[in-house]
Amino acid sequence: MSRNPFDDNSDGDPFEDDPFGDSSISSALKEGKSNQRLTEDTRDAIPLHSVRRSEDAGGFLSNVGFGGGRSGSYKPLEADTDANTGYSGGMSKTDSYSMDSREAELRRREEALESREQELRTREANVNSMANGARPPLNFPPLYPIMYHNIDLEVPIGDRRTVRTIFYIWLALEAILVFNCVACLIVMISNASDVSNAGAMFGSSFVYLFTITLGSFFLWYRPVYNAYMKDSSMFFYLFFIFNGFHLLFDAYMAVGVPSAGSAGMIIMLQCLSSGKTAGAALSGITFSLWVLHFLVSSFMYIKVRRHYKARGHTFTEAKQQAYMGFAQSGAGQAAVGGAANAYIRSNTGNFV
Repeated sequence: MSRNPFDDNSDGDPFEDDPFGDSSISSALKEGKSNQRLTEDTRDAIPLHSVRRSEDAGGFLSNVGFGGGRSGSYKPLEADTDANTGYSGGMSKTDSYSMDSREAELRRREEALESREQELRTREANVNSMANGARPPLNFPPLYPIMYHNIDLEVPIGDRRTVRTIFYIWLALEAILVFNCVACLIVMISNASDVSNAGAMFGSSFVYLFTITLGSFFLWYRPVYNAYMKDSSMFFYLFFIFNGFHLLFDAYMAVGVPSAGSAGMIIMLQCLSSGKTAGAALSGITFSLWVLHFLVSSFMYIKVRRHYKARGHTFTEAKQQAYMGFAQSGAGQAAVGGAANAYIRSNTGNFV
């Protein structure tokens, strides 16, 4: 009796007894039947939740060689875990670190923006108060305030570093003056035979503590502060003139002329010849400090000069600003008023 070719429960070839059957079709059906059994057995052995979906069309069967996809073996989800990092879910440790770095950078930028906004609000409040006739409270010098001094609020952002550096140079000058006075005192006490007029030298160094401090602040530091704050050609010229004299003063103090108030190079050599080690050592340090201060001040002088030229300032502009400033000042207005009264009282109408 011949077997039904469409019987699913049959284990043999359904077209085995077909006289018209093709041998290639029969072998293909056998191979498909075998793969189907392999698929069923594999499906029973592997949990469905641990099988990774194939990237190709064909789904699960494509991974086991059936269903039209490329043949291969299944890969559990745990295989997606980075063996080196221990991170799963498609994110490596490097990606996580990069994300943390970006978040830290964003937080840093946000804090910088908030600080900038606060600074701008404070500066705007100061400008508004000045426009209304109210000046900010005096804050400099700290012990006895006589003026308002705030580089962060009054100087443009791009120029703050330069102005702050010049301010530090001025502070360094005060420290050197104090050290120079102490060195002159030690030289006087050591009573070096080759050092003449040590008492006059110490007295001059003590006077420098006050005269040079006030003169340097009002003659070249405050002008360069106002020059950057107001972009004023006149204040730039004041800085160039008086800071140039200050450079000569640094060189003069480094030389250490006897009785001139400086424990410089000459005083150091005289102390060495007299065998006064302490005085020679302090004089050598003082000499080095004056030389260093001269070099740094010269560098900043050149830098301010370049900025002045880059801004396009001229000497004619500085003279015009000086004339306008004098005319707007109380002394200028008094002088103009006196000249006008003299002209009116003159019978000839000419100045005599």
